[in-house]
Amino acid sequence: MKRNIYFRADASDTIGYGHFTRMLSLAGMLKDDFCCTFFTCHPTPYQVEEMRKVCPSVSLREDTHHDDFLSRLRGDEIVVLDNYFFTTAYQRRIKERGCKLVCVDDMHDKHYVADVVINHGVADVSLFDVEASTRLCLGLRWALLREPFLQPLGTSPKEHGDWFISFGGSDFHNLTSKFIRLIHDREEVKRVFVVVGDSYQHGDPSRGYDKVILHRNLPAIEMAALMQRSEYAILPSSGICIEALSRGCKIFAGYYVDNQERFYRYLNDNHHVHGLGNLLDPSLTMPEKFDLISMFDTSLMYGIKERYIQLFKNI
Repeated sequence: MKRNIYFRADASDTIGYGHFTRMLSLAGMLKDDFCCTFFTCHPTPYQVEEMRKVCPSVSLREDTHHDDFLSRLRGDEIVVLDNYFFTTAYQRRIKERGCKLVCVDDMHDKHYVADVVINHGVADVSLFDVEASTRLCLGLRWALLREPFLQPLGTSPKEHGDWFISFGGSDFHNLTSKFIRLIHDREEVKRVFVVVGDSYQHGDPSRGYDKVILHRNLPAIEMAALMQRSEYAILPSSGICIEALSRGCKIFAGYYVDNQERFYRYLNDNHHVHGLGNLLDPSLTMPEKFDLISMFDTSLMYGIKERYIQLFKNI
């Protein structure tokens, strides 16, 4: 009999879609070997459709979600948590039910009692406060990627001058428009593929820019295809940056919230991206020449799905 895995993550225009997307990515890797169920608060129609493609889902009330989720645990499940508000005390309540616990971490700002902690954005074990028995799965060998980004990089050549820009499902700072303005009129820029999500509230960022091709709520397979053909990408230091690395893009990356900064340092220090620093800096400019050399070995990501299946079978 397959073991049950309960995934718990949310998305909104305030917290973004990163937690939700990477949890759905993990569920996608495990769904054939486990009975997966996704728990989330107030999902949008887009989220409901994306979950439907992967596994059954349960909608929780935002004001009672902590207790509602606990009430559904029988004690034989593997629980996966991904958000900042899941405290050490809440972790203990899940463990006291008899469940195995996996936590996905961004900030390493609390003590973890989980059986496993995953952070694909750092590799330094000294950053974590965990139990002696906790297993740490760190770095890009444990990247949480959707199925199209797990495939080996194809052999089709990049389209010279094609760019890819995306700042997540909400982009509440409208960085999309900022970077369109910064690169659009450069002669070496031929086309700019822009992807925004269902919570983007800034109108049509392609208006007045003839090189921009706008996409909304793009499925993962189409997102991967656009990245595959794009020579360059401008991205935040988040999950979408890892997806673009897997497709061989030359990436300009930065950060605009605290939880992205350490991942940005990791990517920049290892020469996986060209660092732009704080993306909200009003004085930020793009380099005079776009002549990056990709320093990332995409083979690092081979076998991720198999690693996760074995990890969860052994919890």
